[in-house]
Amino acid sequence: MRAVRALLPQADRILLVDNASQGESQAILEDLNDPRVEILRQPSNLGVGAAHNIGISTARERGASHVLLMDQDSVPQDDMVAKLLAAEQELLTQGARVGAVGPAFYDPRLDKTWPFYRLSRFGVYGEPCAGNGLIACDFLITSGMLVRLSVLDLVGGMNEGYFLEHVDTEWSLRARYHGYRLYGACSARMEHLLGDNVVRVPLTRRWVQLYEPERHYYLFRNSMLLWREPYAPPSWKRNELRRLIQRIVFLSLFVPPRLRRVRMMLLGLWHGRLGRIGRLGT
Repeated sequence: MRAVRALLPQADRILLVDNASQGESQAILEDLNDPRVEILRQPSNLGVGAAHNIGISTARERGASHVLLMDQDSVPQDDMVAKLLAAEQELLTQGARVGAVGPAFYDPRLDKTWPFYRLSRFGVYGEPCAGNGLIACDFLITSGMLVRLSVLDLVGGMNEGYFLEHVDTEWSLRARYHGYRLYGACSARMEHLLGDNVVRVPLTRRWVQLYEPERHYYLFRNSMLLWREPYAPPSWKRNELRRLIQRIVFLSLFVPPRLRRVRMMLLGLWHGRLGRIGRLGT
């Protein structure tokens, strides 16, 4: 596993939460043989939020001061953790109320380094790295996010009810609500794959990430759930409404299986209106 190998020289301990993996993934886990890697096996797939919380809780029991949250498809550069820690220390020395810091991440399928995203009066906009500085932002993806346990004690952990999608968005907005600031460290870098695949937008040269139909369910449902929270600002709501409309139009017209995608999106909207949480079908 590339992520584990890349992190071993950078971390004191790796807590690998196994959400009931099977087949090839299970075989990879069985081949891991390092005293610094602790596998936390779960009886079923509990979702991304629950997996993060299990790791956070275990890190707290082990006496950790920080946690670095990672996805299985993220590969940090060999100095990413050191640069995140240095960025956090610089900010704290300046008196900033740091909630978390995250790296700039690159998707090799799109040949694109993603910007850090900020809220404005009119929605959400991306601010790309222009060097190796720090960027104040309003959102961080959980993968690659370095956060102190003391921050998690106040803000709380990840929302397990979301299961998948918008787990990072919800936590970012909640941290912001509690008065913390998030920062992107442009000098810290990570390879990360957004989506399950990529597809080209018709009549353009633009490529976008693509998810399996079931993930649209969680995206649309959790957008509805987050819409109701007091810490979701109007600018985010306006931006998310626009994105949901764009997804419905694009996916229903151009990306097969179109019918299943539409069904999952509409079901997500309906279940979000009803306030349903957790894994689909349970």
